[in-house]
Amino acid sequence: MRTNRVASVIALAGAGLVSFAVVHFLTHEIYTVTTWHILSNLVVAGGAGIGLLYVAYWLSDQSFSTARNERILAWTGLGAGVLLAIFLLVQPMAQETVTDEELVHIVQVSLGVGGLLGAAIGSFEARALSRAEEVTRVESRLAALEDERERWAELNTVFGHYVNNSVTVIDFCLADLRERVTDETSREHVEKIADRVETIATVAEHVDRLGPAPEFDSVSPATELASVSEQASHLAEIDADLSMEIPEDGPTVVGGASVAQDLALLLEALAEIAAPDGRIECAFEAQNGAVLARFTARPATLPAGIEDALFEPVTRQSGLKLYFAERSIDSYGALSLARSDDDAVAFEIRFESASDH
Repeated sequence: MRTNRVASVIALAGAGLVSFAVVHFLTHEIYTVTTWHILSNLVVAGGAGIGLLYVAYWLSDQSFSTARNERILAWTGLGAGVLLAIFLLVQPMAQETVTDEELVHIVQVSLGVGGLLGAAIGSFEARALSRAEEVTRVESRLAALEDERERWAELNTVFGHYVNNSVTVIDFCLADLRERVTDETSREHVEKIADRVETIATVAEHVDRLGPAPEFDSVSPATELASVSEQASHLAEIDADLSMEIPEDGPTVVGGASVAQDLALLLEALAEIAAPDGRIECAFEAQNGAVLARFTARPATLPAGIEDALFEPVTRQSGLKLYFAERSIDSYGALSLARSDDDAVAFEIRFESASDH
C-alpha cells in the first residue's frame, strides 16, 4: 500500500467527520437537543476531522514502506477503537441513561479524536523510524568512506615510496648516461627517458588527489582567497623569473582542506605553458552568490594536445597537473578554461561564497 493511498483514506475520514459535524449542527433544533452536545460535537468532532485532513495532507508528501503505511492505518483504527471503548465503558458510570442522540455524539467524538491521535502517532512513528534508518545509512556510509580513505592513503604511501625510490635510481643512472653518451641520437633517447621519468614522478606526487577527499578535521572550510593564493604561490615550484600578481585582499569562500595545494598545482601548470619571463595574474570577482577566481598566464600558449583533451590524463607535464588539479578542486569548486589565445591562457575557479553560510 502506498502512502498517498493511506493519505486518501485518512482524508476521506476527516472530510466525513467535518461534514457530519456541520450537518448535525445545522439540522438539529437548538431547543430539542442539549446545546452543549451540539456545540461540542461541532468543535471536537469537526476539529478532529480537520486534524485528520492535515495529517492526510502531510502524508501526501511522504513516502513510507508498505509495512509502515499499514501501521499508520492500524494506529488510526486502534486509536478510534480504544477511545470508543473507553467512552462506552465510562459513560454508564457517569450517566444512568443515554439517549440515542447522546450515543451518536459519544461515538462521533470518540472515533474522531481517537482516530486523530492514532493517525498522528502512526505518522510520527513512521517518520521517526525512517529518519533513524536514514541516519544509520549515512553513518554506515561515512564509516565506509573513512575506511576507503584510510586504505587509499596507505596504498598511496606504498606506491609513492616505491615509485620515488625507483625514480631516484633512474635519475642517478640517467645522470651517468648523460656523461657517457656522445652522439646526438643517443642523447635524444636519454632525454626522452628523462621526460617519461619526470611524468612518473608527477603522477606519484599527485595521485592522492584522485582518492577520497580528506575530512575537515579541525579545518574550517572558509578560505580567504588572497591569503590562500599567496600561500599557493610559495608552495608551487615555479621558475624565479616568472612574476606573480596577487591582490592583497580577497573574498572568503568555501574551500577544501587542500585548496592551497590545488592552487599551487594550477600555478605550476600555468607556469609550464607561460613564457620564461612572463607573469601570472590573479583576480577575484563576485558573481550571483559565487566567487570567480581567475588565474591568467601571459604571454602563454596552451598546447593543442592539452586543449583538445582538457582535464584528461592524456598529456604529460602541465596536462597531468591540470588533470589532478581539476579532480581535487571538483570536491568544492569548478575549474574551467576561461581564455586561450596567442597572448594569454586563463583558468577560472568558481567557489561558493562563504558569506551565504
